[in-house]
Amino acid sequence: MNSNHKTTYSFLLLLLFSFFSFAQQTKNKNVELVKKQNGKRLEFYAKNNDSVSYSIFLRIETKDYRRSSNRPVLKVIPANSEKHLITLIKLTDKVGDYNEQFIVNEISQNLSFRKDFDDFQINIDDALKTEDITIFESENCALCNDAKNLFNDYQIAFKTKDIKAHQQELEQLLKHTEQTTDVIKNATFILKIKASIYTNITTKTALIDTINNYNK
Repeated sequence: MNSNHKTTYSFLLLLLFSFFSFAQQTKNKNVELVKKQNGKRLEFYAKNNDSVSYSIFLRIETKDYRRSSNRPVLKVIPANSEKHLITLIKLTDKVGDYNEQFIVNEISQNLSFRKDFDDFQINIDDALKTEDITIFESENCALCNDAKNLFNDYQIAFKTKDIKAHQQELEQLLKHTEQTTDVIKNATFILKIKASIYTNITTKTALIDTINNYNK
């Protein structure tokens, strides 16, 4: 086994260990395992009906089907979406028996986001979860996605609006808070929390600082 394979295998083992260590439940009312039969093909999907993302783990044990992957499936299912997980193809003269293990994990969702923010101390004020929050976003905005992942991860409700489509609304908000409206022209990310509007958040550090300092 070469070094690349060893690294990948070690990462998968670590991910599996982390998943089982933090898994809260095997059933979740917001995420369901959907099965779709098409001839000999049996397709498995995870359907997330919630407004936040979840991690799922699926293991299929069977001698009656050929599988598209023999490894357990680990995926993040975004809010209000359905993702394909695995395909089973029934073998000739087999009954079609299989065992499944499906785990929905709310705690360790957005694993890539958590890894990106390992070096940050994030302190979410409970009051933030009841505030009126709007992310004014633009196309291809990485920071916009970071902010949405952060809020989803900590179950903070928010709305999203396109900066260009809501330019007049932004101008009124900025005027009300006595800020210049010139920033809208080049802005890619603007955050509104209750009556406060933040136009100077351009990095992950600034985003976390804003969240940590809210209501201090």
